[in-house]
Amino acid sequence: MPSIGQQKGRTCATELYQQTIEQLQPGIQLQQQQAKEAAQQYLSQKLQGQEMRKAAGAISIPVVFHVVYNTPEQNISDEQIYSQLAVLNADFRRTNADKINTPTHFAALAGDAGIEFCLASTAPDGSVTNGITRTQTSSASFSANNNNIKRQDRGGAPAWDRSQYLNIWVGNISDDILGWATFPGMGSSSQYDGVVLFYKTVGEPPYNPFRTQFNKGRTATHEIGHWLGLQHIWGTGNESCSDSDFIDDTPNQYKPNYDCPSGTIVSCENGPYGDMWQNYMDYSDDACMNLFTNGQIAYMQAVLNSSRSSLLTSVACNGGLRARFEAETDTLIQAGEQVQFKDKSIGVKPSSWRWEFEGGTPATSTERNPTVTYKTPGTYKVRLTIANSQMSSTQTKEQLIEVTPNDLTVYPVPASDYLIIEQPAHVTLRQVELLSRLGQVMLSRKVTTRKAEFRTTGLPSGLYFLRISSSEGVITKKVTIIK
Repeated sequence: MPSIGQQKGRTCATELYQQTIEQLQPGIQLQQQQAKEAAQQYLSQKLQGQEMRKAAGAISIPVVFHVVYNTPEQNISDEQIYSQLAVLNADFRRTNADKINTPTHFAALAGDAGIEFCLASTAPDGSVTNGITRTQTSSASFSANNNNIKRQDRGGAPAWDRSQYLNIWVGNISDDILGWATFPGMGSSSQYDGVVLFYKTVGEPPYNPFRTQFNKGRTATHEIGHWLGLQHIWGTGNESCSDSDFIDDTPNQYKPNYDCPSGTIVSCENGPYGDMWQNYMDYSDDACMNLFTNGQIAYMQAVLNSSRSSLLTSVACNGGLRARFEAETDTLIQAGEQVQFKDKSIGVKPSSWRWEFEGGTPATSTERNPTVTYKTPGTYKVRLTIANSQMSSTQTKEQLIEVTPNDLTVYPVPASDYLIIEQPAHVTLRQVELLSRLGQVMLSRKVTTRKAEFRTTGLPSGLYFLRISSSEGVITKKVTIIK
């Protein structure tokens, strides 16, 4: 394999990896399309002046670097990683020293993304971390044709919870590839979500000791742009003016720009200023990249406020504590059934748990993952408070548990303007008919839910029969309608 310093130009494998993940995870395209639609909806609402959730100051994204090495050279230093973090923060906040190289006509379009990156100080299990994991591997290199670098059973390192961390894997990448990323919307492939970097591209001199045109940390900037939803600036195809990166303020251009261009390169009728080869999403060398446009920034912010919004509440960098819990079993149950709860708290590991179960038995618990029985029909809230010696946090979920009777219920009795038919949990209605005393069908409806409402306005007073077909068979009940 030729030296990275001798290759023609930048090689990003994000599109190649996209093909890989589509083969490994059928349905991923739909999930990614839904993420795009969510980002566009956010942008549309923002443009319409609706009030949107905003972070106080810059958004801070917790990062964990997974260094996967086969040789001592690949086991890059902490200082090289700290240098990379500094590059990212400068590039995304537009405090990079080389912004003075942005041409005046493009500088008017460039902006501060309002995004910062911090090394995680808290691991998923609540322990203290420096935000760097190190895994020695027998694998000589890793490819974008598989997920090996992200799999412990294949010589790689497993991801941390992608809802709380940006995972960046660093290793020896084959085929002259500098890196790749996953687009928003990974869905059930969340364990593969993140960015992969060739170890020689991380950070900048003097901490990056490798003499290449890609040793200033811009590969990470480029790949995180993909991770936040950006396409390559020339679009989704190769050598075409008919595609787009779907960002209005980036000039349409024919193909990637390599090396360090000089002057104006006009393509796709984008004169007089030509291609924006200074953009982080082109293929220029590290020394020639220096901006994101305001349009790109708006889209990245939209992704962070939609499909990647869980990162906005992460406490992985500040040593905080946040209570979170989930029901491991169905929350729609029949009277007498149990619900299993699981603590999903994030941040520093708590030393105590206090649960409060409205309508439950027990009513309180100090177990980490309790099981609760609900005996009486109704709708109930659940509250969890976690604490350690320095702090506490509480989460309350209103109307989380719905407990139904164990038998079919019809009400009100007698009825006047409407009838409600409600089956117990786990039972689904199929057809409901209201018959007169003479057997005449007065109302009929196919139903695919557990609960249905019938309007009885206009029916004369008297005795009727409800014939109810459900997933558990057919039953007939008498009802009285009065006016």
